Amino acid sequence: MTDEALKAKKALLNEMLDVDQSTLAFIKSEASAGGSGDCLEVAKVQGKGYLLRHSILTDHLIPLTESEYVAYCKGVRAGQESLLPDSL
Repeated sequence: MTDEALKAKKALLNEMLDVDQSTLAFIKSEASAGGSGDCLEVAKVQGKGYLLRHSILTDHLIPLTESEYVAYCKGVRAGQESLLPDSL
């Protein structure tokens, strides 16, 4: 990745961190139900990517570009063992 591309990507990720969370619809896995607090939530940031957060530490955000999040989900769906809990 060129320095210019890296700079642009960092700017995009930082823009997502500045989005007003109250305008986003965070969702969690149906497997997280039960009020245990073990919830990873995701919200789409239109035209930018996705934000991940913990349901308790909601101010700790992980921004991901569209392509990063899609690639991660594809790996999980394909059963990539290194992404699954038993392999970590």
